Amino acid sequence: MFLKYVSPIQKLLKSANEIESVVINGWVKKEHKKGRWSFLHISDGVSNDTIQVVVPKDVGHNLGIGSAITVSGKWLKSSGRQQSMELIANKCRVWSKDEGNLNVSSPNQIRSQLHLRSKHPSYAALLRIRSTLTSLAHRFFNERGYLHVDTPLISSNDCEGAGEAFIVKSANDDDFFGPENKFLPVSGQLHLEAMISSFPKVYTFNAAFRAEKSLSRQHLAEFRMLEAEIGFVDNVDTLCNEVDDFMKYIIKESNILTPEKTLLNFFNDEKTSEFQNSLIDGCFSNKPFPRLTYDEAVKMLESTGQIVTNGFNKAQELQLVSMCNSPLFITNFPSEQKPFYMKRSEDGKHALCFDFLAPFVGELVGGSVREDDVHKMQQRMNSPALQWYYDLRSKGTPQSGGFGIGFERLIQTLFGVCNIKDTTPFPRWYKHCDC
Repeated sequence: MFLKYVSPIQKLLKSANEIESVVINGWVKKEHKKGRWSFLHISDGVSNDTIQVVVPKDVGHNLGIGSAITVSGKWLKSSGRQQSMELIANKCRVWSKDEGNLNVSSPNQIRSQLHLRSKHPSYAALLRIRSTLTSLAHRFFNERGYLHVDTPLISSNDCEGAGEAFIVKSANDDDFFGPENKFLPVSGQLHLEAMISSFPKVYTFNAAFRAEKSLSRQHLAEFRMLEAEIGFVDNVDTLCNEVDDFMKYIIKESNILTPEKTLLNFFNDEKTSEFQNSLIDGCFSNKPFPRLTYDEAVKMLESTGQIVTNGFNKAQELQLVSMCNSPLFITNFPSEQKPFYMKRSEDGKHALCFDFLAPFVGELVGGSVREDDVHKMQQRMNSPALQWYYDLRSKGTPQSGGFGIGFERLIQTLFGVCNIKDTTPFPRWYKHCDC
């Protein structure tokens, strides 16, 4: 059972006993006055819960919504009908007043004030959810014997080879790391593979960067990737089993977030419940998520009159989820669609890989068995910057496989957040990096 921290305010709300001395820190969420009294609703930010604080005029007045305050007083039976207990203040310290309340009616409006949007109740709830999911993800891998590795944020190679990497340069010295270009990582996969020469299972939870010139609601230039690598693996099913277990674990454990979920309607649309129901039903089933080969998935789509060329677009991914009424795995994509590091089938026509398709976002997880034949790898991509990577194949490194989960997309999938820019505190995307 995942145990969450219980804040002072949460403890008070559970207490029906009077307490002589109480001190709380928090922010004023509501305020109204009656005679010589101010009635405040205070939140400490740990949850959306508030307690009523009664402040005599001689202790504090005109405190204001949004103000950061410390209140000392007594926890007593309430004389009002709306709550059984309340805090009667005998001392009040104002740390900072909020000179302008945040008034927004849509995510687009609040997205223009990144430095302030944590004040919005729905966005505060989303950040708390993100924090809990981070802890759950670490716990899943720790319990399964994975070693956590901090992969580098400056790299000599573009992992995917797709030309979408950011180049790193010193402001004062273009040659700081030498004459060759260095990059912000698109993935930590290659460095995780290096660890498999000594450890059987490793993972990282790190930033990744992609220089995509996109303004869509599905793309970020900076995002978080949860990546895992498993040694002594030569088949896709082992990897799919691990992802299947991870998704079901996260869904079941995240039930503790139910009180927060109601605040996320601010980010949702009318399709959210339909998408989420198929995910939740699948996760609470004892059956594994469905698995189709790429060719089988193509036939399913073509039976509806669709034309599939060079992989699936997002609409087709979501249609497959809908047709299966469940998240699903697609395996064995054509070799020409996949990067150099993926193991090929014996006839060379398919890559030993998979995509996990989920409601709302389409592709959520991608993974593969890694090529263990250095000569075949070099035939596909022979780069001097990857010599260290090729060298691993002759240094006692077992064959391995791994996968990467887009963390922001995971949040979208679990909670129906329409725009990926609303899943992270300070999103960066094309032409936007202001705060």
